[in-house]
Amino acid sequence: IPVYPSVARDVAMVVDESTRHEDVIRIIKKVAPRELTGIDLFDIFRSEQIGSCRKSMAYSLVYRSLERTLTDEDANRYHETIKDALRTELKAEIREGK
Repeated sequence: IPVYPSVARDVAMVVDESTRHEDVIRIIKKVAPRELTGIDLFDIFRSEQIGSCRKSMAYSLVYRSLERTLTDEDANRYHETIKDALRTELKAEIREGK
């Protein structure tokens, strides 16, 4: 049982239909901090509103430190780094809640 709690953050992005789950995982792992302990794809969505030849992919990311309790600021900083990499490398449009 882990000593320190985990922090979960979700990210949903609109990408080209040709983008594969493996592509997303590769990019996330390339920039992920060691505190990233879980990556789960939980939704793939296609619709006319998103556009033809595009899809939305949503992931849950879990962060946990082995040394201390993470703050929201820590988790948000890690998460922004990952979102920036997805935008840059996949040309992903991150779907932000309003």
